Amino acid sequence: MINVYPGLRGPTSNTDIVAPPRTELSQFDRGGDHRLAVLVTDPQSGWLGLIRGLQAHGVPFTVTRDVSKALRHKVVLAYPIISGRVLSGDDIRALAQHVRSGGTVVAFNLAGGGLSELFGVGEGREGATRTRMTWSAPAATSQEATIVVSSRGESRVQSVGYAPGSARVLARFEDGSVAASCRTVVGQACVLGVDLGSLAQRALNGRAESMARSYVNAYEPSLDSLFWWIRDLYVAGEPTPWLVSTVPAGKVVSILLTHDVDYGPSMDNAPAYAEVLRARGLRGTFFVQTKYMKDYNDRPFFDAAAIDDVRALVDQGMEVGSHTVAHSGAFEMMPMGSGRERYPQYRPFVESVSRVRGASVLGELRVSKFLLERLVGARVVSFRPGRLSYPFSLPQALQATGYSYSSSITANTVLSHLPFQMTHDRADGALQPIFEFPVTIEDEAGAPLGQRFDAANVVIEKIAREHGVATILIHPNIIGHKLEFEARLVDHWKDRAWLGSVDDFGDWWAARDALEVDVTQRGAGSALEIRAPRKVSGVEIILPKSGGRRVGVNLPAGGQAAVALP
Repeated sequence: MINVYPGLRGPTSNTDIVAPPRTELSQFDRGGDHRLAVLVTDPQSGWLGLIRGLQAHGVPFTVTRDVSKALRHKVVLAYPIISGRVLSGDDIRALAQHVRSGGTVVAFNLAGGGLSELFGVGEGREGATRTRMTWSAPAATSQEATIVVSSRGESRVQSVGYAPGSARVLARFEDGSVAASCRTVVGQACVLGVDLGSLAQRALNGRAESMARSYVNAYEPSLDSLFWWIRDLYVAGEPTPWLVSTVPAGKVVSILLTHDVDYGPSMDNAPAYAEVLRARGLRGTFFVQTKYMKDYNDRPFFDAAAIDDVRALVDQGMEVGSHTVAHSGAFEMMPMGSGRERYPQYRPFVESVSRVRGASVLGELRVSKFLLERLVGARVVSFRPGRLSYPFSLPQALQATGYSYSSSITANTVLSHLPFQMTHDRADGALQPIFEFPVTIEDEAGAPLGQRFDAANVVIEKIAREHGVATILIHPNIIGHKLEFEARLVDHWKDRAWLGSVDDFGDWWAARDALEVDVTQRGAGSALEIRAPRKVSGVEIILPKSGGRRVGVNLPAGGQAAVALP
């Protein structure tokens, strides 16, 4: 059985996957001397993970392989290794002199060069068996004293455990070796024994699932806390530091209100959820499954009545996103497809939770988007797969089919409570212009959602301490306690949180991510120079050493501004 939409066929255009060029170091070799410098000593390393993490956390940076250029900056990350194999003797001596002259150098693997005494640590032992790292003073870095840095399964990340020396020990691995330390020698020589770039790549690419201590509905800042530590070293060591806010002006946390409409009764109930938001002047996102085939999962509920319900969502000001056609748990195993899939010829048939036939990744993306845009009049830019089934090919498939935003994995799995830019094949080589907004709280694991209001608030309060993002996932299959939960949540957070849809926050985040900010000399003083490639509003530039001053950024696309600094 298939629902027929008279006269409707499409999409008529074809979709072609074009592999992007590899993301090169030179793309980030820019900006002024007051940024954090990332000195990449091995271009085959996980440096792209560092870049993605720093960008998400609002830390300004430049990337170079040139030691002399890096040393124009007060704070330098030497990644992934300091060794005579990758640096000359003169370069190693210059890094040491930088510390003795008041600069900060952060190393990850001191494999040679005679710098152990300067950094105040003993011999380092490389390995991949360390999985936990415990901060000596967690309040200074993370609300969690112990964080995850690797696993004993497939998601192993290399680490270096150091013998203690004269440096101040900030964290230790579970085997007692030093995981993080700093030694003050006019400037600071700090070491982090975690391969942070590799860890970030694995986590943000969704390849670190075995590391996660829980799947969802919990606080998991393991990756974030390491970037907070780097951020704080930058702020302490740079005379004129700045940071880009991770939350819209005047708020402490961002809460994305999302709903998965993937069941017949959910279509009927969705407008009630939308009305709760509309009455409070808010927008939410409704990921709608365009189910037009009868199969193992359900009847073909995307019928004329459902189309009217989804139009009502649009009329109420809500965002409508795609939740696929088939809602198959086998989405992650589907072939990419031809890019020629069209309704009504495209007929995916779900046979069981893990089996589907006649389906493809491009078919699920193309056809669902087409039906929602043509039948409902929605602007479809956001996507969530059924059952959070997450194919490696999803980033390039989303880009090719005209999406901008994804919510396809949990925050606990990626060890972070911030959005991030996705990569081709969820691998190391190339960035894709798609942003992921991981799921934080959902309604199917554990006790009924209405009984978990206090527990959810505890998680969000922790995320708010570092101005992160909490994405809420609700299935509107019933009204009752789930609807009450959402109403209570928005009423509780309305004064402190940014509350809204994936597309609205995604547009804000993408514009924020594109900002170019620098501190430059202007005569006898200095100025904060801001360039906005995209229209931006509500972003703040934070000046930690100017009394925490915040400079609001509200510029048109292509706009520029300069603000004098004291």
